[in-house]
Amino acid sequence: MKPDSHEIDEGTNYIGYREALDIVNANIRLVEKEELPLHLCVNRVAAADLAARVSYPSVDVSLKDGFAVKSIDVANANRLLPVCLKLTGSAFAGARYDGLIQNGEAVKVCSGAPIPEGADAVVSGEFCEEGLSGEVLVRADAGVGRNIMRTGSEVEAKTTIVGKGERLLPGRLGLAAAAGVSRVNVYRRPRVAIISIGDEVVAPGEKLHVGQLYASNLVTMEAWLTSFGISSVASVVADDKNSIIRELQRLAPDVDVILTSGGAWGSERDLIIGILDKLKWQKLFHYLRMGPGKGIAFGHWGKLPVFCLPGGPLSNEMAFLQIALPAILRMAGDEKHPLPTVPARLTEDVQGRHRAWTEFKDAVVTLDDGEYTAALYRNKSRLQAIAGADGLICIPEGKESLQRGDIVPVQLLIPSYHC
Repeated sequence: MKPDSHEIDEGTNYIGYREALDIVNANIRLVEKEELPLHLCVNRVAAADLAARVSYPSVDVSLKDGFAVKSIDVANANRLLPVCLKLTGSAFAGARYDGLIQNGEAVKVCSGAPIPEGADAVVSGEFCEEGLSGEVLVRADAGVGRNIMRTGSEVEAKTTIVGKGERLLPGRLGLAAAAGVSRVNVYRRPRVAIISIGDEVVAPGEKLHVGQLYASNLVTMEAWLTSFGISSVASVVADDKNSIIRELQRLAPDVDVILTSGGAWGSERDLIIGILDKLKWQKLFHYLRMGPGKGIAFGHWGKLPVFCLPGGPLSNEMAFLQIALPAILRMAGDEKHPLPTVPARLTEDVQGRHRAWTEFKDAVVTLDDGEYTAALYRNKSRLQAIAGADGLICIPEGKESLQRGDIVPVQLLIPSYHC
């Protein structure tokens, strides 16, 4: 039986949003590690500190096409009074120059070439002029170290270049390659099963009968998971105890977490919680002081975390984005919330339901001259709101409203690694 409206307003028998997050975080485990080549590690989370194998560059190299010299020889060189040096050879990237530069000598170098022994500076080619008799006129000075990249200045061997728990973005992977790393230990991606429950629900592409609807929740959740590189298997099951049990038992051996959609409230047609009770799951909470999404339940069935999400589109989306998706990513080592947060100035008052609740409101977020503003997204259609809103305004527990002009954290409805 549903709690009455007075109980909902006061939050009786419901737990808070933050308390729910703490319970979830305390009751999920990291998935196993795997070692992958660099190009397959993008957006994965490092499962251990990653150290440079070699220094980069491995020797002092030239930053310019020009001439390697002794800085003392060109200390007084300028456009009007060039210094003439003997040109003794050339040095190219990838090959060490055999020889020692003496006083009054220079070696022609290209960008990336090792600095010849004895040289301590490079004069850019635009300030030099080669003669016909094996000499070069230098028309600019160059202090010690000019245009030279020192050994290990980019990466020093044995130093940590990526810390455990950091996300491996393309730039970090390029750095790892430069440091001699070819494979990385990362957390593997969790495997997720999504079961949409209800006689009225039909899988996309199948025939729709009178009174039925397509499983849009299922597709929305699959799309979010895919955007984070997480694979999922999905199915639609009727309101039948035996069918639901068979589907749970079929999927459980091959996944790390189960999500169900629909049937989570507690009426005589809402079966999933009762079924899991009979399957001896450990229910850790059911019902939150969070709107939308209050009907979510969470627990363990054996070693599997199970999230039972409401069937209403807005409630399903919010329970998924605020509770289930962060937990799934945390299983893969990523502790950041999946939605990036920006400070935005409210263009209107925003009213919550009760100070005991955490309330999320669909928003339109605008960036103008470096400042974000946020307004409520108004559309009577729940699905249009999910499709059209680009942010979420949160009225946290302890507040009844937010005021126009307040600068508040607003979640952007894009994956966090896109920012």
